[in-house]
Amino acid sequence: MSADPTRRALLAGGLAAIAAPALAQGIVAERDSSGRLRFPDPRRAPPIDFARFVPQPVRIEAVEMWRTPGDNRLVRVRSVDGAEGVVRASTKAESTHEFFTRYAVPRFTGQDARTLPDLIRRAAREDYEVAGLPYWSALGQVELAVWDLLGRVARRSCAEMIGPVLRRSIPVYMSSNKRDTSPEEEVAHLQQRVAETGARAIKLKIGRRMGYNDDAAPGRSEQVIRLARRSFGDPMTIYADANGAYDSIRALEVAAMLEDHGVAMFEEPCPFEDFDMTRQVTEAMRKRGSRLKIAGGEQDYALERWRWLAERRALDVVQPDLIYAGGIVRNLAILRMTRAAGLRYNPHFPRSGADTAPMLHLCAVAPDLWGYQEYRSRPDRQDYGHEPVLAPKNGELPVPLGPGWGIDYDPSIWRTAERL
Repeated sequence: MSADPTRRALLAGGLAAIAAPALAQGIVAERDSSGRLRFPDPRRAPPIDFARFVPQPVRIEAVEMWRTPGDNRLVRVRSVDGAEGVVRASTKAESTHEFFTRYAVPRFTGQDARTLPDLIRRAAREDYEVAGLPYWSALGQVELAVWDLLGRVARRSCAEMIGPVLRRSIPVYMSSNKRDTSPEEEVAHLQQRVAETGARAIKLKIGRRMGYNDDAAPGRSEQVIRLARRSFGDPMTIYADANGAYDSIRALEVAAMLEDHGVAMFEEPCPFEDFDMTRQVTEAMRKRGSRLKIAGGEQDYALERWRWLAERRALDVVQPDLIYAGGIVRNLAILRMTRAAGLRYNPHFPRSGADTAPMLHLCAVAPDLWGYQEYRSRPDRQDYGHEPVLAPKNGELPVPLGPGWGIDYDPSIWRTAERL
């Protein structure tokens, strides 16, 4: 058993508290006083009681995906009464479209949107044979649109429905997501974006994605980290993302290099499915007394895996994706499980402009929010009319606290876009 006092206290009797917030899903087992896992009581109240905000049923008439002339994809959910909820589709929408049409559309069409937690619970139970990241990505984008729909009907922001709202602006870091640039090109790009946005933090890609200890180019990782620190100076917060590039031995060597340059966060040091390898890195860094935080979780959708990660404190900072993990209801379960274990929250949602709205709402209510939140430094063209137009100012994004996710879409979008 680990000598970590926090983990020791959890194992002594606190594990039920970790699993409890996920019980409303009706899926994840909880631990009793003896540590045995058992299915939750199906009578337990849902995590979000939408009937508090919307007294009458909100029947979903249509679940649609649209492609704009600029090749942006939007998900729109409409009620029989004409209310709408809209979000930008998953970044995986094109490759998961069959999951969208075969599973997501029939799961939500004709249902009372207020029963969203139960719809997600039933989806996990009835589609278990195909459940995985593509499946949950397809459903998660619709779940976000349903939140927007319910918020608009209730005339409340999604953050208010989750509540309480703790922040009205969120500090962001610039992330270019590039590995095919030279260190000089990468740092020059980030310098420009930092000057334009006032960002006080940046993130650099290191290693080769799932690279078996390879670098994207010989020596690039250390070169780009060293150059960034020299160019930006000590005040700049720097994060590094390996996207599963290293095994635990090499990851610890890289972590030592990152420590030397004052890097604050090391994201996905090891292949995401080898979560025990990541745990080894996290525990080794804690024993060193390192201030470098080990982060991960963007690819993890299974609530059972999140329970494992939480119980073993296999990460310092958790990064569930708002869509890949199946939406907000499941993210709230993850957030509460990991918070009970003393882990910090830094969600994965690499977007820019108005597309960041769901992330901003969730960050606004997260008690254990950590650090700066991701913002794409290379913004894509959002060719659909909407307001407000969000952009970082003084390194922060305002939380759009209008109804739903707080973004109003121009109705003319649907006259020029193609329904898929």
